[in-house]
Amino acid sequence: MSQTVHVFAGEFDSVEEACQYTEEQWEPEPDKSASDEEYSAWEDRNPIWQLRADLDVDYLDGDFIETIDGKDRIEYLERMLTSDEDRQSVRQAIMKEENILVLIFDAAFGGFDARVSSTPRLRYVGAYNATPFC
Repeated sequence: MSQTVHVFAGEFDSVEEACQYTEEQWEPEPDKSASDEEYSAWEDRNPIWQLRADLDVDYLDGDFIETIDGKDRIEYLERMLTSDEDRQSVRQAIMKEENILVLIFDAAFGGFDARVSSTPRLRYVGAYNATPFC
C-alpha cells in the first residue's frame, strides 16, 4: 500500500531539540486546586505545537509524523520510497548540514486539504510515494 510522505530537512543541535519543534508540547496540568477558569485557560493554551502553527494547517495528527536523526536517516527514508528516481532525488536534495529529517504522511492531515511548504526551522524537500514500515 503506497501513500504520500512529505519530507522536510533541518539542522538542529539534537533530536530532542527537533522533537520540541515537531511534536506536541504540554504545560504541566494544573493541580486539583485550580479553578474552572484556570483549567479552561490551560486547555486553551495546550498543546503547544510549533510545527503545526508554522505549517498553518487545520489538522495534524502526530501519530503520522516521524522525526529522524542519525547517520542512516537518508537510507531509512530511501527504504520507504517506492521508486529509484525518488531515492536519487532525495539523496541529492538533502544538504550535508541537515541532520534531521521529518516525515509527514498524508494521514497526518486527517483528510483535510493541506498545502505544505518550508517552515522557519525545516526546508520542504518534497512529496514522494512511500510504503511505510509496519
